[in-house]
Amino acid sequence: MTESIDIIFSRLLDCYIEIGYNTKLRSIRFVRSGHLKEKKAHEATFELERYFGGEKLDFSSEVDLSGLSPFTQKVLDETRKIRYGTTITYSELARNIGSTAVRAVGGALSRNPIPIIIPCHRVVAKNGIGGYSAGIGIKTGLLELEKNQCQ
Repeated sequence: MTESIDIIFSRLLDCYIEIGYNTKLRSIRFVRSGHLKEKKAHEATFELERYFGGEKLDFSSEVDLSGLSPFTQKVLDETRKIRYGTTITYSELARNIGSTAVRAVGGALSRNPIPIIIPCHRVVAKNGIGGYSAGIGIKTGLLELEKNQCQ
């Protein structure tokens, strides 16, 4: 299995985005330090670039979630259905998969290897924004980008 990495810079988030591939999209990481050279060779990379440019789109790339538990895969599959510019709560997401384990849903989201494409930033707490493994600033930036495009 050949692995490759693309890199783009997001002005919105003021960081590099490292996108990992095998035969499918397998990871997205936010890299805040250093100066990396951009590399764009895969469709998901170009879609992400358009997303950061403000284009509303549904990501088309196949993702590799094979290393995750069946519960986490179920949570992430459901999360991928959340439409651009909308949010749902952790408890709504749990209900959508037939579960009452709201904390377990939050834990599954924290293991999301492909944020943005699997839009865990669109899942919020009942009384606030909730957490985000890459930091609240990135979550807020992504939600603001989508909110601005939907107005």
